Amino acid sequence: MAAPREQLAQMLSQARSDAGYGSHARLAKQMTVSRSVVSKAESARQPVPSDAVLTAWAEATGADLVKLTELAHRARSPRSWFAKWADDFEPRATLIRWFEPLLVPGLIQTESYARAVLTWKPDSASADASLSKRLERQSVLDRAELRVVILGSVLNREVGDASVMAEQMEYLLSAGTRPSVTIQIVPDTPGVAGALGGAFAISTEDTTDVAAFTDSIVKGGVYTDHDVIARAVRVFDGLRADALPWTQTQDLLTEAGKRWTI
Repeated sequence: MAAPREQLAQMLSQARSDAGYGSHARLAKQMTVSRSVVSKAESARQPVPSDAVLTAWAEATGADLVKLTELAHRARSPRSWFAKWADDFEPRATLIRWFEPLLVPGLIQTESYARAVLTWKPDSASADASLSKRLERQSVLDRAELRVVILGSVLNREVGDASVMAEQMEYLLSAGTRPSVTIQIVPDTPGVAGALGGAFAISTEDTTDVAAFTDSIVKGGVYTDHDVIARAVRVFDGLRADALPWTQTQDLLTEAGKRWTI
């Protein structure tokens, strides 16, 4: 799913093309604006065009002004850090690397496990909407590669109840057999104590690492700074070097599933 600004740029470009304006200059002349106004409007990296530009665009091309205005509003609206990650970077990723020291990552949670996490009292009012969004996000696994590293204690931390945990262990065993999904457990040893700082993920498009996010119960963040992303990659690679291969991870998941089933 493209970000609102990208959707707006695509809609403007398509409207221009469909209306027979083969160049930015031709449409600019019809709208009585400079060529750069048109070219910038069709670039997702540029600021959102003004309402006046959108109105003139709709008049010249027959585009749906209501849809243009709605997309522009969404593109201008400030969003939470996680919305920026979930709506912008995650959907475009071809590779997602994710480390979790406390919980199973949201992209491979069962519905029951996710519901138990999201219905904690302070957040219970928005639990249903959050659950729907979380499950919807899991569709990224149909087209992107996911590499997950989980601290071993996550398998023993009860979320919901024993039946929820048993189902989650079974799901992880199944998800780990998918060609696009890699799941590895890092044993809880004194050597990985530094990994208890918090969860983080890295979004990669083709061969470029484009964003990293850090998670927190109070406030997280999304970073596009090259140095921050590079550090996240180094930390992830270090954790993965200490992680067990899939065959041993399978054994731990199977054992955990049996414990939760008893």
